[in-house]
Amino acid sequence: MRLLLSALLFFYSTITQAQSPNRLLIQVGKLYDSQQKIFLNNQKIFIENGIIKEIGPNIKKAAGVKFIDLSQCTATPGLIDMHTHLLIHQKQSDDGMIIASKVPASERIKQGLAFAKENLEVGLTTVRDIGNSGQYLDVALKKELAKGKALGPTMYVSGPILSPPGGQFGKMAPADSFVINQEYRVIKGADDARLAVLEHIKHGVDVIKVCMNTDNRMLTLDEISAIVKTAHENNIPVTAHATTDKSARAAVLAGVNGIEHGYDLSDNTLILMAQRGTYLVPTDVTKEQAKILVEGIGMRGKEAEDYAKGFLDGVHDRLRRAVGKGVTILSGSDFYNDIKGLPRGKGAVGVILSYHEAGIPVNEVLQYATYNAAKALGASDSIGTIKKGMKADIVFFNGDLEKDFGTALFDVQMVLKDGIPVYPKRKTETNK
Repeated sequence: MRLLLSALLFFYSTITQAQSPNRLLIQVGKLYDSQQKIFLNNQKIFIENGIIKEIGPNIKKAAGVKFIDLSQCTATPGLIDMHTHLLIHQKQSDDGMIIASKVPASERIKQGLAFAKENLEVGLTTVRDIGNSGQYLDVALKKELAKGKALGPTMYVSGPILSPPGGQFGKMAPADSFVINQEYRVIKGADDARLAVLEHIKHGVDVIKVCMNTDNRMLTLDEISAIVKTAHENNIPVTAHATTDKSARAAVLAGVNGIEHGYDLSDNTLILMAQRGTYLVPTDVTKEQAKILVEGIGMRGKEAEDYAKGFLDGVHDRLRRAVGKGVTILSGSDFYNDIKGLPRGKGAVGVILSYHEAGIPVNEVLQYATYNAAKALGASDSIGTIKKGMKADIVFFNGDLEKDFGTALFDVQMVLKDGIPVYPKRKTETNK
C-alpha cells in the first residue's frame, strides 16, 4: 500500500510540474486606474493563471512567459453593463414586445448566447441581466455560459421583474396579456411580495428587479417595503425601474439599492439618494443612437432633431445634477433593440459614451462601468480594477482612450477573460 501511495504521489507531482502555467506579460501605452480615476503611461501587466500578479513599468520578462506588445493600446478593467436584456430582441414597432416575447424559449437562449458573445467582444466582461427574459431564462443562460463552452460575460441575473398588475404596461389587449404572465411576476399585496422574493431566491437569482411604475400604476409602499426587507434579509440587493420622480422617491424611501433609468428626478430625490447611498443607472443613449432610434419610429428632419435634442438635454441635465449632488453612478445600457445600423455590442457600449457627451470627463465615466459597478455587485475584490490579486478581466482599446474616447471606445484590440485572450483582432504574441 505504501509503495502504491508513493507511486501515485510521484505521478501526480510529475504531471503537475509538467503543466506550464498560463503566464502573460502585456505592454500597454496607457492603463486606466479605476480606483484613482487616472491614466498611467507605459505600464506592463503580468498575469499568471488568470490572476494579475504585478503591474508597473519595469517588469522583466521571465522564461516561459508569453509577451504581448500592445504599446499602442489603452488597457481598462473589463467593462460592466449593469442593465442588460440578453434574452429579448425587440423591433421598434407597436407590437415589438409581443413579437419578441413569442420567440420560443430555446431560440431565446440561442439568441442570448450570440448577444453575450457580441457583448464580450466589445469589452463587456460582466453584465447584470435584469428582466424581460421569460420565466428564469436568464438563470439558464447564466448556467450555460458558466460551463465555459460558449464565449460570454459573467452574468448576474434577476429572473422575472416584480411589478404591479399590468407588468410595465398601462393597458394591453386581452390577446396580448400573455406577455405579463410570461415576462413579469405580478405582485398582489405585501404577503405576495414576500413570497415572490423567496421564489426568485429559490431559482438562484442575484438581484431582485422591481418595476415601481407602469403608465398608470405603482407598487404600494407596503409591497415595495416587503420586497426590500425580504431580499435584504437574504443578502440579495433590490434595484427599481423608476421613470418618474414620484416612483423613484418611493423606492428610495423603501430602501432599494438602486434606481434604473430615473429620467425625471428632482433635486430633492437626488439628495436623498446621495444620503442613503442609492445608486443611479442612467440608461441613456449617444447622439448617434438617438438619431437612429428617432428615425426608427418614423420621424425625419427637424421634427426628429428636436425630439432627440429634447430627450438628450433632459437626461444630460439629470445626470449632471446627480453627479453634482454626489449620487453614485453605474453604467447600464438597457439595449435590447433590433435596429439596422445598431449592433448589440456597439449599442451596449454606447451608453458609456453618452455620459461623456453629457459633459462628464472620461476618467469619471469609465469608473461608472468598472469600479462603481463592481462595488454594487459586491465583486470589487475580484473585478473592476487592474491591480495585483484581481481577476485578469481586461480590455485593450486601440489608441489613446483618454484623448480620443469617441473613437477608441469602439475599437477593441483584445479582450482577456480570466486571463485568456477571447477576442484578439490580430496576432500579437511574441517570444521576445
